[in-house]
Amino acid sequence: MSFTWGELENLAPKDKWRLPLPPTCAKCEYDLTGLPEERCPECGTPFHWEEVRKRTKRIWNLSLRLRHANQDARLGIIIGLIGWFAIGFVRLLGWDGLSPLVSIFAFGGGVISIILGSQVLNIRRMPKWARPYVGHPPPSMLLGAGSMLLGFSQMIGALIL
Repeated sequence: MSFTWGELENLAPKDKWRLPLPPTCAKCEYDLTGLPEERCPECGTPFHWEEVRKRTKRIWNLSLRLRHANQDARLGIIIGLIGWFAIGFVRLLGWDGLSPLVSIFAFGGGVISIILGSQVLNIRRMPKWARPYVGHPPPSMLLGAGSMLLGFSQMIGALIL
């Protein structure tokens, strides 16, 4: 017995949950796995599976992005330190001809440091029940704040010096 691809598609269950996160109620965060009707048994809120799937997919995508937030913040700190080193090196040696070019690159590096450091702030958008799916270690607010402050100071330094 053989099947065509269309027939195999019809045999596959359409409502199979394929996301690694459980489906949860948007109001009370109750796990909706295996419910026969579209009403939360905990709080009574009606729901549609398509909306639950979209919400869970957004949360999963955010958790995937947050897995690299600490690496991004570290990279922001490295870029900030390199920018400050370049500004100091050019000023120390008195290379006034390169000063505007280095200031432009340092200002851009400061902006990039702020953006990379701010990635850790997205953890506040994650529901508390989904934060363990982000991975270990969780995004460090201290690391992100350090990257953002270093980037901001680098931007100010590039404008003033």
